[in-house]
Amino acid sequence: MKDPTMDSSPTSISDDVEIRSSARSGLRDSVLGTRNLMTVAALAVVGSLIAIPLTYITPLVATSPRGIIIMCAIMGVWMIPYLLPGVIVNKPGAFVIAGLILGVISTFTTSLGAGAIVGNLIGAAFVGIPVALFLYRFWTWWVYMISAAVFGGMNGWMYWSAYGIDGSTSDMAISMVLSLLSCFAGVGVCLLLKRALAKAGVGITK
Repeated sequence: MKDPTMDSSPTSISDDVEIRSSARSGLRDSVLGTRNLMTVAALAVVGSLIAIPLTYITPLVATSPRGIIIMCAIMGVWMIPYLLPGVIVNKPGAFVIAGLILGVISTFTTSLGAGAIVGNLIGAAFVGIPVALFLYRFWTWWVYMISAAVFGGMNGWMYWSAYGIDGSTSDMAISMVLSLLSCFAGVGVCLLLKRALAKAGVGITK
């Protein structure tokens, strides 16, 4: 007689069993994930080594139309600290966090005080808004070129009024062209840095 306790049929698993996943998995894939956040923070700190000296240099140079033109010609250098974190870490919020960190550092290292946070967040918005308008679906060179156009165009235009310099139409036109070209070159530098860092295993591409 077959022993009912020795049933060899497979044990069924109830359909009601709930498989739970870690609540941190979504966070890990966002900009707030440990690796992503540390990468953005590190790039922002490195970027501050560019932004802080420029903060002091710009008022000293931008005292004449020629000075404004010179500063517009290196506008791409200004842009790199804001753009690079998002180029390396392709996650929504990367630009904002980098701008915030740059602002906090600038608060204690420049004469701008807390206003540095607002200024740096505006700089981050100039490069981040074009990417956001595409719903963060495209992290590619042509979107970064749009960011460069916004950053270079807005800052190139604001320099004249911000420093109270009167320039001729030709001076303003030259400054705008140089500002845009400089920022386009800045995109190229960021992409080259991305390639170099990717070989070292740094950065998130998706």
